[in-house]
Formats: sequence, C-alpha cells, structure tokens
Amino acid sequence: MRRKRITVMWMPSVSSRSRTFSLPPILLYIFVGMLVLSWVLLATGGYFGKNLYDDYLELREENTYLLHKERELEALRQTMERIRKDENTIRSFLGVEKSGEETSGLGQGGEPSPDLSTIAPNDAMASGSVPFPAKPREVSVLQRAKNLELDLQELVETMRNQRETWDSTPSIMPVNVTDYWFSSGFGWRRSPFTGLKEFHNGLDISSAKGTPIVAPADGTVIKRGYDKYLGKFLKVDHGQKIITTYGHLSAYNVSPGQKVKRGDIIASMGNSGLSTGHHLHYMIKVKDRCVNPLHYILNAKANRLLVRPLQIEGGGQ
Repeated sequence: MRRKRITVMWMPSVSSRSRTFSLPPILLYIFVGMLVLSWVLLATGGYFGKNLYDDYLELREENTYLLHKERELEALRQTMERIRKDENTIRSFLGVEKSGEETSGLGQGGEPSPDLSTIAPNDAMASGSVPFPAKPREVSVLQRAKNLELDLQELVETMRNQRETWDSTPSIMPVNVTDYWFSSGFGWRRSPFTGLKEFHNGLDISSAKGTPIVAPADGTVIKRGYDKYLGKFLKVDHGQKIITTYGHLSAYNVSPGQKVKRGDIIASMGNSGLSTGHHLHYMIKVKDRCVNPLHYILNAKANRLLVRPLQIEGGGQ
C-alpha cells in the first residue's frame, strides 16, 4: 500500500519557476509542532521576563526608598546628638551635671594666687584641662529618642521649678561683642608676671579697649572702686549668695546701690591694675567661694576657648 505524502509547491517569485516537493505528513506535523512550541516558549519567556523586569524596578524603587530613609535616620542621629549636647549644657547650668573647660594664655591678669580655702573644692582641683566625657553606650535610635524625651521632660520640669531663680543666676557672657577670646581660664596656671605657679580665681576675657561689659544676670551693684591688682572693679550681688566681680575696667556705667538687669551695660573693658593688655577679669563667688565661670556661661563660643598657653605680642595678661 502506497504511503500518503504531502506535496508542497514553492514559488520564490512570480517570474520564477515553481518548485515542487513532497514530504511525509509526519515531517509537516513536526515542523508545525516546533513552530507552535517556539511561539509558546517565546510567549512564556516574555511573560516571565516582564515579571522579572517589574520585580527589578520595584526592588530598585525600594532600595532608593531605603537609602532615603537611611539618610533621614542619619540626619535624625545627628539632630539627636546636637539636642543631647544642648541638654548637657542645660544640665550643667542647672547643676545636674558638672562640665567645663580650663584654659590659659593671651590676655591674663587678676590677683596673685589666692587662699585656696576661698575656692570651691571641686574647682580647686582644676589643672587647666578637663577629661572628655565617656563614650555613651550604643543603643537603638528609637530607644535613644525615648530616653531623650524622658530626659527633656525632666529638664523642663526642673526648669519650671527653677524659673524664679534664673533671672538672678549669671548665665551669659559678660561682654557685649562677638569678637572676644578667653585668654586665661580658671585654675592653676603660670603667672604672667612672676613665672611661678598660681591659682587663677576667675576667667580672663580679651577684646578691644572700651568693649561694653554687661550684667550676666539681675542684681544690685554693691561696690565699685580701685584695687592694685584688679584696677577699676565692680561687684554685683545677684542674691542666693552669688556675687560677680569685674576687674581691669576703664570706666563705670553704674553706681553702688543701683539695680541692674541681665544685659545692662555696667562698665567698659580696660587695662587698669595688674594687667598686660585690655581684658576683663570675670569672677563668680557662690557662698563666698570662687567657682569656674565657664560652668555658668550658656552662650560661650567653644572656638573662643584657648586650651594651650599662647604668647602673642600685645596680648593682655
């Protein structure tokens, strides 16, 4: 019995001769099957390829979002760190924590090494430098935020309780300029006059002659006069057994018995008394004991603090 065959006629063009050939049906079925299978595979590949591409776009978008959130988280960490530093400053001011820096150099002066019994015990140990605070324990950002919130709530409550005493607590720089520097800190130093070791019971702040000196808190002027070491000086009683002294002045703006408010101009910077340049010798006494003024100044600029002795021609001492 003769097997069936399929005849195929192929004509490349109208003018060309046609060609005829015959195939077994099985070959045609195989060809058609492979053609269909290739289209199925192509469609399947396109479907899965599109899904993979969509997943890639989604993953890239998620990565971009996560990168953005990571940057926001880092900004949050930095913001919290700044808030923490401000909190430490406020705690120092409120007496919850103690911190401060000592310095020496440039404009210096004041009295010779005083009787250390007149110095607050903690400040009498000052050596011209302070240790850096210990590195805080690593905790999650969320936990740090919660802890910071609790700390700030505590500080707010403390500040509310102490609000009545703030106006009479020295808390700002006693000079009314931005161009100043700390030329000698509170604590042990080498005398600029004798070269011997002495205890400096105040803070020397240098600036131009005639720089306005302002009251760092509300109070009453209790004395003004002349001292062979401090030159022209003023004393202001702020209550609560806090007294501030201002030495090496060039002029007075207030008289004994006069009440002053924080920020009032009370004198002018000079070079009177035992001094080698224009500066202010600023001293704070609490309960008749000298304390480090840096513990009370909230608006001092850190870059104005000189931590190494410097010798500059013309610098007051």
